[in-house]
Amino acid sequence: MKILLLEDNPDDAEMLVFELRRAGFAPACHRVDAREEFRAALAAADGPPDIILADYSLPQFNALEALEMLRATGCEIPVIVVSGALSEEACVDALRHGAVDYLLKDRLSRLGSAVGHALSQRRLLADRRRAELTFRAAFDHAPVGMAVTDLAGRVLEVNQELSRMTGLGPADFLPDTICEDDRPLFEERLKRLVAGDTDKVTKELRLCRADGSLVWGQYSASLIGGGASSVVHQIADVTDRRRAEEALQRQAEKLARTNSDLQELDRLKSEFVATVSHELRTPLTSIRGYTEILADSDATALGPSERKIVAIIDRNGRRLLDLIEDLLTFSRIESGTLTLSLGPVGIRQLVDAACEAIRPAVEAAGVRLTLDVDEHIPVVQGDGEQLERVVLNLLDNAVKFSEPAGTVTVTGRERDGEVVVWVRDTGVGIPDNEQGMIFNRFFRTADAQKRAIKGSGLGLAISKAIVEAHGGWIALESIEGTGTTVGFGLPTP
Repeated sequence: MKILLLEDNPDDAEMLVFELRRAGFAPACHRVDAREEFRAALAAADGPPDIILADYSLPQFNALEALEMLRATGCEIPVIVVSGALSEEACVDALRHGAVDYLLKDRLSRLGSAVGHALSQRRLLADRRRAELTFRAAFDHAPVGMAVTDLAGRVLEVNQELSRMTGLGPADFLPDTICEDDRPLFEERLKRLVAGDTDKVTKELRLCRADGSLVWGQYSASLIGGGASSVVHQIADVTDRRRAEEALQRQAEKLARTNSDLQELDRLKSEFVATVSHELRTPLTSIRGYTEILADSDATALGPSERKIVAIIDRNGRRLLDLIEDLLTFSRIESGTLTLSLGPVGIRQLVDAACEAIRPAVEAAGVRLTLDVDEHIPVVQGDGEQLERVVLNLLDNAVKFSEPAGTVTVTGRERDGEVVVWVRDTGVGIPDNEQGMIFNRFFRTADAQKRAIKGSGLGLAISKAIVEAHGGWIALESIEGTGTTVGFGLPTP
């Protein structure tokens, strides 16, 4: 197994090789740490590597550039990103660029399984493509045998390809060449052809070769000659196609088993995320509680510098807690365990509460917030806490992507038996090619990444799931450079 290591630290490279050997592999490794070395390794005379283990960031090169280079050259080599420290956003970015997996250098226990899985997937893809090529070649380029008989079935002429296919001479061709089980239907259809009840006969049947083996043939026959005095028989050897179909069926069954394994891995991943998030929330809640005590002017005598530090701790603790809540909510959505506490929800009051909660961020961003919600908008049946979360997510995005002095407008109306809420901003907008992915989990726009706007890419995905769980819909309209509108509708009782 040839492995290319994109790594500038020889010690780390040696550690990866050690882990691979410990996992039972016998790797032939080559280490590079620059673009041209990487390019040369891909074009090596003894062939490209079977797999690439790439450090996320090097002084002269990085894993994302390597992935872009592979995509540009059409090389389908699996890449596993291995890094000393990798943030959630970096992991998502690496997977989005085509990496098959990512690992931390201090957690290499699953390197062997990750490499094995990547190689297995590559072999599976190659096997499937080979099977498809075999099928296509057999189907499109199968040799065709031909014979001409009189109306009584006496053979007049047989071409060389048909003799080669059956191993029989002209006198032995029809109908004795046809497998006994297929012969009655063949004879019945041929009689109908000669009688003029049909102008063509087509059937897939089996031919018996001279050595006793069977050949599958796609058979067709039609009348020819003046006054329809002869019958031309054509048989395309589709034995290879049959075998290819069986091979494809085996591949499909193998893919189904692999898919089942991947689904189980995804389930375990979701359980892991939910468990870790839950375990993190408890101590973080305690930390925030004590931080609030420190910030209480009546309970402490902190100076201005100390109060600033406590405020920073509290702010970042709140951000981390919000992220944990997003992960927990999304885990419940994925596992189907998200429960709604249904009751009457006043949309006007809900929007007012969300706007009040987002007001500090609005003032900090220098954005103007405008409300245009009908005072008599109907009450809906829903989970007030979850629906407020939806509005907060939409408002938070609108504020983050608006320029200073921009405007965010919240509109609420009753329309055709449903309550509709729209959040419009005058921000940067979203390119057309990204709008179809905006509700995907972990998706972040190119502009958000370029401007380093904080976020996990889960807000809109969670909002969509919550609204749809209420029997509603959510939609987006955006013009790049002009602004974005995201709205949702909920049925009225």
